[in-house]
Amino acid sequence: VAAAMHRAVAEYGAGSGGSRNIGGTHAHYAALESSLAEWHGKEAALVFPTGYGSNDATLQCLLRLLPDPIVLSDELNHASIINGICSTKAERRVFRHNDVDHLEEILAGQPLDRPKIVVFESVYSMDGDVAPIERIVKVAHEYNALTFL
Repeated sequence: VAAAMHRAVAEYGAGSGGSRNIGGTHAHYAALESSLAEWHGKEAALVFPTGYGSNDATLQCLLRLLPDPIVLSDELNHASIINGICSTKAERRVFRHNDVDHLEEILAGQPLDRPKIVVFESVYSMDGDVAPIERIVKVAHEYNALTFL
């Protein structure tokens, strides 16, 4: 492992790094993305350097693609999720933490054909709570809503 590390440092250098838009990209990112796209049978793939960037960018893109979406967000979602949602014009409603009954109450008030996304975490990064994933997914499905986990 140490020898491989030394070879990598000699070939690519070492440093604190940064995002790809600051430090650029290199062949390893491109190879990984190509491999992931092929594995999933997709045209392309994109790897994010951080979970924050992944949540933020994915939600912004998704919510801008859907016509008049409403987002239902758990009140204890991470800042990266909240930022991604708030960076769009999508209507948003917050449901009480892990409260599936409250989530269902909000969903029931929405037209079935309106795009809806329920956004929550599996294990909440700030306090370690575990979401009732099966119940949330079941309720979301009943009201024709996507889930973002």
